[in-house]
Amino acid sequence: MLEEALINIGLCGVLLYLVVRLLPQRFRKPVSTTMAAILLLIVLYLSLSERSPVGLIGLTSSLIGIAAVVTGYSLIEEDVSTHNLLILVLCVSSILITHTKDLVKVFLEWEILSTAVVSLTAYHRNKEGAEAAFKYLMLCGAGTALALIGIILVFIETGSTSIHSVPSSSILAKIFLLLGFGTEAALFPLHFWLPDAHMAAPSTASAVLSGVVIESAAILVYRLVFGEELIRYIVLPLALIGAFIGNLSAYKQDDLKRLLAFSSFANVNYILLAWATGNNLATVYAFLHVFAHGLLKSALFIVSGVLLAEYGTRHLSKLYGVASKNNVLKFTVILASLGLTGAPPLLTFWSELYMGVGLFQFNVLVGLGFMFSIIISFAYYFRIFYTLASGSNDAVHLRHRVALLTSFLLVLFSLVAFIFCPTIVSYFGL
Repeated sequence: MLEEALINIGLCGVLLYLVVRLLPQRFRKPVSTTMAAILLLIVLYLSLSERSPVGLIGLTSSLIGIAAVVTGYSLIEEDVSTHNLLILVLCVSSILITHTKDLVKVFLEWEILSTAVVSLTAYHRNKEGAEAAFKYLMLCGAGTALALIGIILVFIETGSTSIHSVPSSSILAKIFLLLGFGTEAALFPLHFWLPDAHMAAPSTASAVLSGVVIESAAILVYRLVFGEELIRYIVLPLALIGAFIGNLSAYKQDDLKRLLAFSSFANVNYILLAWATGNNLATVYAFLHVFAHGLLKSALFIVSGVLLAEYGTRHLSKLYGVASKNNVLKFTVILASLGLTGAPPLLTFWSELYMGVGLFQFNVLVGLGFMFSIIISFAYYFRIFYTLASGSNDAVHLRHRVALLTSFLLVLFSLVAFIFCPTIVSYFGL
């Protein structure tokens, strides 16, 4: 039911895109934005009807997708209708790969998702975008080939392409699946495409890429191979190292967007680390962290787009005090930055707290590693809100007030979700 509905929404999006291309130029942007937002609202409704972890992924995807198309209206200078179609495709395919139960269908959906990612990476049609798209094609293209080999091995060994047949396949097939799909999930050391893709893509696309796409890929890896204990013990040290490297790399960045990209790499490795332990508490709240992290990180990516559009730079050293006289921007930056360190009263407090408790239950050293990794993130998130919100500077121009308000609303969702955390966990059957 959900799978068929999502496919129909995707096809409807393509059809509407073709219709919009026939309209006069001045009507394309408002019509495309309205249609994409409506389709994503339908995805939101369907997701709320799905009382499973897939429903939570759908909720995350649709909320961030709506934010991306709404803010894209003012932040995207190129073809907005193409941007909106690609965002819709990303959101729909991200949900599908977490829900579909046939490996062949998963592979086709994966290819569609990858096509949308590379298209958005090269969206600005400049040298930076071309280089980032080429790096993505090289790394994730190789990953796709490995995943395909894994699927073929599963079929040869079990005679089935059902996801339920993967546990009966050989460890070799599972390793191929891990390496293939783990590339898109930014599992260390397969993450090198991610920072450059974020830098080249529009900030709206980065919001979806960071908040939805890599997490959906991680969930696919979890669904396919984490039932195998050996695979979990391979992933566990890699994810812990990835969390450290991601946070240490973020600490060294001056460009806000690149900083957030490395932070996203660290957070997806938090999630993979929690799942790799097999601890029930850590596993449940790792799913919740997908939602919690996605809301706040996408808000900050949108803020980075606003700052670039207003000031022509994303370098923190050149943006001192820019949020000091704009309350919406100031509160968004401060609350989102604090929330991403795991501070209350944002939903990330509960997700990181209980992931940490679960990791300590599994192994004290793993729990300490997770804790120290989060402590590193305090340094660069404190730098973000201190640099942007302290001192004195001119307010951000009001022509971006819709984008600013949208990013603030994402943070507000996280505040509300903090209060209703037990309800969310229960409702989606985490």
